[in-house]
Amino acid sequence: MKFLCVPCDVQMETQTDGIMPEENKNLAMKFKCKNCGHTIAMLTNKFETEFVSKLGVQMGGSSAEVQAPLSVVSSSLAQAKEELSKANPEDNLVWTEEALDRIKKVPFFVRNMARKTVINFAIEKGVTLIDGKLMDEVREKVGM
Repeated sequence: MKFLCVPCDVQMETQTDGIMPEENKNLAMKFKCKNCGHTIAMLTNKFETEFVSKLGVQMGGSSAEVQAPLSVVSSSLAQAKEELSKANPEDNLVWTEEALDRIKKVPFFVRNMARKTVINFAIEKGVTLIDGKLMDEVREKVGM
């Protein structure tokens, strides 16, 4: 996270070097614009401070030394997203035009729920084609 001086459009610099408080304490830091001298302060609560501390983020220092503090988190999230997309059985389902037309006729406020019900039914049955016949089976089972 970087702070910019709005009037100067310049990145603000931290006024203290590499502070990282003990867990469960608030973190307060001041930032100053090197052009105009305008300062702001940032205050985190104890939960934010603990989270940042556990990530091993170093506060302060020059921008040349800055590393992506959440790179571990973002790479883990990217990996999980990739795994989920591979394992998403919904991606293998094909809807016929008839089935799509029928789902569009379901009232908007329950359409997502109806769509999810049809998808779950197809996945449970091991079916990859959602057509009118399958939707009739779902309707029978659910009692609509």
